[in-house]
Amino acid sequence: MSSEKRVYQRIKEKILLQYRVIQVGSDQHFLPKDNGMGESQDISIGGLLFQSKEPIPVGAKLELELRFPDVRYVLYPKAKVVRLEEFADGEYYEIGLEFNQLFENDKNLIEEHIKKLS
Repeated sequence: MSSEKRVYQRIKEKILLQYRVIQVGSDQHFLPKDNGMGESQDISIGGLLFQSKEPIPVGAKLELELRFPDVRYVLYPKAKVVRLEEFADGEYYEIGLEFNQLFENDKNLIEEHIKKLS
C-alpha cells in the first residue's frame, strides 16, 4: 500500500520563484524580512517543491511570486513550509510548500497549466 498523501495531480516543472518570509514560529531565528529565490521541482494546485540555497524552517509562512513560462501575468500565492530537506551538506535545500492562500483565478490557471503539460 502506498503512503502517498497528495490530493492534487503534481507535475515536474522548473518555475523560477521569489519568496519572502512573512511569519515564523516564536522559537525560530528567521526574520520576516528574509527573502530569496528558488526554482520549483514540481507543482500542483495544492503546493510545490522548490530548491533553495537557504533553509526555511517548517511552519514558516511565505509570500511567493511565481512566473510561469506560458502565463502573461505573475501569480502571488501565500504558502506554508511543510517540508525541509538538506542535501550535499547544506549546499542546497528542498522545501515543500502548501498553498494556504490562492485566488480562484490563479488556482484555475495552475490547474489548466498542469492539464496542458500532463
